[in-house]
Amino acid sequence: WRTSGAACQEVTLGSFPPTGMALAQRQVTVQEGPLYRTEGSHITLWCKVSGYQGPAEQNFQWSIYLPSAPEREVQIVSTVDPSFPYAIYTQRVRSRGIYVERVQGDAVLLHITELQDRDAGEYECHTPNTDERYFGSYSAKMNLVGKLSC
Repeated sequence: WRTSGAACQEVTLGSFPPTGMALAQRQVTVQEGPLYRTEGSHITLWCKVSGYQGPAEQNFQWSIYLPSAPEREVQIVSTVDPSFPYAIYTQRVRSRGIYVERVQGDAVLLHITELQDRDAGEYECHTPNTDERYFGSYSAKMNLVGKLSC
């Protein structure tokens, strides 16, 4: 991983199986934030899923919640759906200014090649369900905030 020593944050929803049972529980893990950014720089955010059922190659979707509307999801990029990005991100995704790199079947990196002021916010990595039932967490969030002077 290219995380520069960043710690992990595990977000888990759902109850643990009763004692003596060993059920797999989906967990989505992202880089722990907040991360501070410099406009114009290239940043990578990692996301990994474990404890899932289904195909070895999982799909990922990245969204952002902007500080101006923290309750509103704005879709950025998906490993499976080219029509996923909202209009404000479509051009940057098409030109590969924003893209997802698959590191393994269960892990990806979100690349933003030239950070803009509007890229600050709470990022969410979501993995669509491939399990027989919902059990565990299907997304995790981290913050990309602030500005650093060069």
